[in-house]
Amino acid sequence: MRTPSPTDDPHGDRPSPSVLKIANLDAGASMCWQPSPASNPLVQGMPLGGNPSARALYEAALRGLADRPDEPLAVSARVPFCAAHCFCCDRDIRAAQPDEVIDDYVAGLVEEIREVAQVLGGRRELLQFHLGGGTASELTGSQLARLVQAMQSQWRMPADIDMSCECDPRRVSQTMFEVLRGLGFRRVSLGVLDLDPNVQQAIGRRQSAALIDDVCELARSAGIEYINLDLMIGLPRQTMASWCATVDRLIAMGPERIRLARYRHQPWHAPAQVAIDTESLPSPALMAELARASAEMLRNAGYRWIGADQFVLEHDELSRAMDDGRLRRSLISYTAAPATPMIGLGVGAVGEIDGAMFWNDGSQAAWRNALRHLHLPVSQARPATPESVQRRAAVERLLCTLELAAADAVGLEDGYGRLAAREAEGLVRVLDDRIVVTEAGRHALHALCTDLDEPGAQPEGRSARCGC
Repeated sequence: MRTPSPTDDPHGDRPSPSVLKIANLDAGASMCWQPSPASNPLVQGMPLGGNPSARALYEAALRGLADRPDEPLAVSARVPFCAAHCFCCDRDIRAAQPDEVIDDYVAGLVEEIREVAQVLGGRRELLQFHLGGGTASELTGSQLARLVQAMQSQWRMPADIDMSCECDPRRVSQTMFEVLRGLGFRRVSLGVLDLDPNVQQAIGRRQSAALIDDVCELARSAGIEYINLDLMIGLPRQTMASWCATVDRLIAMGPERIRLARYRHQPWHAPAQVAIDTESLPSPALMAELARASAEMLRNAGYRWIGADQFVLEHDELSRAMDDGRLRRSLISYTAAPATPMIGLGVGAVGEIDGAMFWNDGSQAAWRNALRHLHLPVSQARPATPESVQRRAAVERLLCTLELAAADAVGLEDGYGRLAAREAEGLVRVLDDRIVVTEAGRHALHALCTDLDEPGAQPEGRSARCGC
């Protein structure tokens, strides 16, 4: 296997030294890196403020929200643990951690919930709760219960709350699904990536189609209502024949949702990707063909294409929300829930309040130390401005409706112009009053969203996620 270097990588240009963030974040960590702010196209660039200023902005935002006690919340908690680190993954996770490390992390999440609630006020209603970032299946049933009970002790979690989590299909059981459903989780995402054994060997992730099929049945028997399976286009050794076989096999499993992620080879951001043989990666032309074939197969099987990369069955709530004009793209995922402030919990978590963005410390040691001193562990913040709020709204419209009206881009003429220039590539159609994304453009929708940002504002994204 040839070890690639950024200078000869055909799938991306080497960034400037200022964005090389490979570092040991915690003593004893095998190989970790400071995560980029987020791969979500709704998250734009941010100023790198010091801890006190970022924390002060966060506390002020929480106090402002506290003055509106009837306004509901959404919460996203990061669990940065996995059983093993897949070579293709670009998440900041810690693999094969001992029980005491994970238990201490859960204790930190409980403390962070209390700290946030102390400023924000309790008994506020939660509409959405997501547990991800690594895999919730690395937590024990008692740890999961402790976390949910801490939330319930501070906020109201109604029976119809949208609770979701990410699980590694190699690390779940009937009992685990029963615990999750008993705690209120209705949706589970399972990382599949690719079912071809050759591809799995190349990315260091072995799991058979029979295993995924069995896990889906276990989830359904436990009462999980929505099963999402994550696939990834662009992995080493993928061919058209093997990929179509994978998609066919997943369709036969009948998941409610299927997400198609795209691999981006950026070992300077994700050191584990050094183990990927760049010569075995599919060409951009083949990746485009794989994406088109996937979309056609899923549509023919009764799935509806939502936004950039999500496919859902026709009766899905996201499909109905799209028809009704209620579809949104939150920091978690596409959702039918109304817009709410988002509280991020855990190492490297991202939150948003009234258009301002907040990032928790990416170092587990620093995050835990802040909580031990009764400080909110926010390390970076991007205050809201009228322009940033408008840009974010424009990006969300593009992600959810696949078009942007000229009237909604007043004041954003620079971004609107860059987006319109994509017509030459066949990615958009420019009409008198709006820009419409074409079928080809849907496969590059996240890239189109960056055109609406200020030049240089969008950080290097991380798109290669295991979804496990």
